[in-house]
Amino acid sequence: MTNNRDPLRIPFRASVSGVFILITIPLVLAIIGILYFRNAQLARDLAADAMARAAADVEDHIDELLSPLARVVEATATLGRIDRGALRRVDGFQYFLTVLESTPQADSVYVGFAPDGAFFQASRLTPGLKHFGPSGGPPPLAAHFALRILDASSGERADSFIYLAAPGEIIAVERTPAKFDPRERPWYKAAWTTPGISLSDSYVFFSSRQPGITLSQRIATKDGIPIGVAGIDMSLALLSRFLENELIGKHGLVFIIDDHGDLIGHPNLAKIVHQEEGNFHLAKASDVDDPLVAQAVQLQVAGAGDRFSLQFGPETYLAAFNRLTMRLGKEWTVGVIASEADFVDPVRRSSLFMLALGGCVIVLSTLIILAASRSLTQPIKAVVSEMKRIRTFQLNGGSGIHSRIVEIHELARALEAMEEGLRSFGAYIPKSLVRTIVASGQGTKIGGEHRHLTILFTDIDDFTRRSEGQPPEEIMEQLSSYFDIMSRCIHDRGGTVDKFIGDAIMAFWNSPLDDADHAANACAAVLQCRLANVEFNARLVANGFPSMPTRFGLHSGEVVVGNVGSTDRMQYTALGSEVNLASRIESLNKIYGSQIIVTGAVERQVRDRFLFRPLDLVVPAGTSKIIAIYQLIGTLFDGPSRVADGAVEQCAKWQTAVELFRRREWHAALAMFQQLADQNPRDRAAQIYMERCGRFASKPPPPDWDGAEHYDVK
Repeated sequence: MTNNRDPLRIPFRASVSGVFILITIPLVLAIIGILYFRNAQLARDLAADAMARAAADVEDHIDELLSPLARVVEATATLGRIDRGALRRVDGFQYFLTVLESTPQADSVYVGFAPDGAFFQASRLTPGLKHFGPSGGPPPLAAHFALRILDASSGERADSFIYLAAPGEIIAVERTPAKFDPRERPWYKAAWTTPGISLSDSYVFFSSRQPGITLSQRIATKDGIPIGVAGIDMSLALLSRFLENELIGKHGLVFIIDDHGDLIGHPNLAKIVHQEEGNFHLAKASDVDDPLVAQAVQLQVAGAGDRFSLQFGPETYLAAFNRLTMRLGKEWTVGVIASEADFVDPVRRSSLFMLALGGCVIVLSTLIILAASRSLTQPIKAVVSEMKRIRTFQLNGGSGIHSRIVEIHELARALEAMEEGLRSFGAYIPKSLVRTIVASGQGTKIGGEHRHLTILFTDIDDFTRRSEGQPPEEIMEQLSSYFDIMSRCIHDRGGTVDKFIGDAIMAFWNSPLDDADHAANACAAVLQCRLANVEFNARLVANGFPSMPTRFGLHSGEVVVGNVGSTDRMQYTALGSEVNLASRIESLNKIYGSQIIVTGAVERQVRDRFLFRPLDLVVPAGTSKIIAIYQLIGTLFDGPSRVADGAVEQCAKWQTAVELFRRREWHAALAMFQQLADQNPRDRAAQIYMERCGRFASKPPPPDWDGAEHYDVK
């Protein structure tokens, strides 16, 4: 049984150094790879430990912040229960200010009373505060504390804000009608539904518009009669400042989410609160203006788990979510995100250094081996290069190969003899076709394939009469020059010249190489041929020879293309009814006085880039189907074949006249064709339509008239 598979072949120089390289490179790569992956895993474990420590640090810090506040709230509630009036008197604010000075994490401390909704509060004013008080503007610059009194002691219920530079030093007062009722606030209600100390959900403080939380505890008599609720606020800015310094590598961060999915801790406090229609709200962690945090939260909510990696842009990040065990009934979650590169990059750089060092050793060793083998392989490479040139019919000269090795010397001389023989034989074979077939990878066996081609037929107008009286040698020389010019134009646009038939040319596009825009390339080639034909004819006439005006026909359709013939003589060509139709189309130029006719199959593909004039509906000889034919005028884009000014308008008028004709409006069509003929008396197509209009006006066609002209002569 014959094995037709091509065996593996290795260049001589490569084979000399191949064994060394094939052993050394895998060994070096294996060692470096094992070290890299082990160290990378250690780096990831280190990142996981750092993330776990960060979460534990956050939990400890939150406990350090909230525990003192809880004790203050408890003490305030006890004071309010023992001495109900102490916290309602103005001198009771001294207690509040003492709490603020001794508890730096407290933002404000206050009591809301049950019977009348009175509210007494002392607040710390942090530098740079933009919103505070009833006006919503910044507080006075020198103010460090604000006292808020909401009661009806003056006879009318009012909400007063007293700004202090220091305890007892008043610098400003704001007073507005009371709209605030502490009994309606969530922290107040939560204190009466929760035994002991209640921790509120995160929210935006009414006075300062800053995000924070409240610890509150109800105040009641021994008999359970409500006195009020004591509360203390903590700004989330404290968490943000802590998280800002809680670094996980260079690009990591830590954030906190409450049990409602709100973001309550972020290194950038501005990310926590957003303003909407004048109101301030906490941002949802899944929608926060931090794409990395938002993506991590979305993945965690979607079921990625509490430990996962995510891709953010070109970087990979590690994410961990740890639920806090809080004594006040809340379920907060600490999120930690770390860039994998911060931990793995040092390992990667070390591995790359080792890889570069190993590579240098391998390259240096290989260069030494290759240099030693160069004297042997250079002549062989020259022979291979010469064979490749011969394969593509580049038969330009001798090989020029010299070697002291007898076998290589004899091979070079044999190549020179073969090249000389092919150079002589190449005069009978179209070199461009051979190169195209070789480039396409197709073999030379008989057979073909179905392909959609654009096919060209050309013919020299009245060539027999024009060449009468000329010596055959002259005709052959001129015709050869003509074919050479036309073939170059066709090849420039990717076409394949199939054959020369007397003075005619058959060519096609989209075979053997694929051409997705074959119809446009064919139209461009024909226009290029038309220009080249004009220049060639001018030279012929200048030298006293008859010109060779050429007609062209283009058609697109499915044909069979491939090798046809016998086993010892083949021809690469296209066959089928669409090829015959293209030939018939070219011959119609003689009837309509045109130079370039294309079918509707071509026009539909390129009408946006070329200008066409609809000529007729025809049934060519040897066919039974109606074909729309068009005259190719020129291109619509810049170039030597661009249509003249006014050509588009003229074609539009022509289109209108043809439509009138096909709608049987004979007199209106005749008038318009007459106008077009007056503008161009040599327009034979206009004369044809004028004759038809006159004939049909006197004797209309039958009702089943299909509008087509049937031709019986090829």
